[in-house]
Amino acid sequence: MSTEHNLEYGPTPPGAQYEHTDIDPSIGYSFAVWLTVAVVLSLGLVYGILWMFESNQAATDAATQKFPLAAGLSEDPPAPRLQTQPFKDVYLLNQGTREKLHSYGWTDQASGLVHIPIERAMELTLQQLPIRAGEPGVPDRVVQDSSGGRTTAVR
Repeated sequence: MSTEHNLEYGPTPPGAQYEHTDIDPSIGYSFAVWLTVAVVLSLGLVYGILWMFESNQAATDAATQKFPLAAGLSEDPPAPRLQTQPFKDVYLLNQGTREKLHSYGWTDQASGLVHIPIERAMELTLQQLPIRAGEPGVPDRVVQDSSGGRTTAVR
């Protein structure tokens, strides 16, 4: 180390073996020792718990192999059972709905309620709608919303 004058820290005294702004080496060494002790204890604790869980699992597995019904294992899983092929189920549901929308059939035969194809239902609905005399089927004015209120405009 040089003995030149340093404006920030002042002159370095003769015989100095480390920087005066550094930590005391004995504090650093004791920290390293305690850190090593803590790591070793943590590893021992983790491996001890792991060994305990593995021994419990081995005992449970042995009991299950000896008496599977007593362990609660059966052929079918308990309800509710999840779908194994959800896309196929949705496809079949949509197919059934499409068939019902495009066919004739009974909805409730006792009360005389039937279903008809949707195209035919729309035709019947159009036939039943009242149209004013003298007006064409398509209106020539459109209702619009504006800041001044609702208005009508020519189409």
